[in-house]
Amino acid sequence: MNLPLSAVGSLALSVKDLHKRFGPIEVLKGISLDAREGEVVSILGSSGSGKSTFLRCINMLETPDSGSVTVSGETIRMLPARNGKSRPADIAQVDRVRSKLGMVFQSFNLWTHKTILENIIEAPVHVQKRPRKECIEEAEALLAKVGIADKRNQYPSHLSGGQQQRAAIARALAMRPDVMLF
Repeated sequence: MNLPLSAVGSLALSVKDLHKRFGPIEVLKGISLDAREGEVVSILGSSGSGKSTFLRCINMLETPDSGSVTVSGETIRMLPARNGKSRPADIAQVDRVRSKLGMVFQSFNLWTHKTILENIIEAPVHVQKRPRKECIEEAEALLAKVGIADKRNQYPSHLSGGQQQRAAIARALAMRPDVMLF
């Protein structure tokens, strides 16, 4: 669904001519996409069509062979590698850009030894160095928003798959990202 331009803000994500190969198989063949603040973009395709690879390339969990990724106005600088593909020029820049991206993985990747609340506050407290009390308050509000406030002290193994997914969404939102990838 595309909203009228008056309902959306500035460009949040821009991907231009993204290519990715795994050996002889070209999975991404020149994919381009622009998404503005407030816009929801869905990518549809059959299993194995490259949807997850595309998202992993956006946040550089997979390095695209060529093309460009711009998040909140910052383009990830790439250099040619010896194999003719590309690699990020500056890992610190990749980390900075990743801090603007929230990602909910297919397997959720919740820490099994931490409660749901602990999962949500871990990165804001330790990565963003935000006050623990503030992070707990925000995490509780996010848990209420996704409908699992009563599960804050539970461990992931005690939640259904849908509840784990909602916890992963709350965890990603706790980092206050500019762009969310699902």
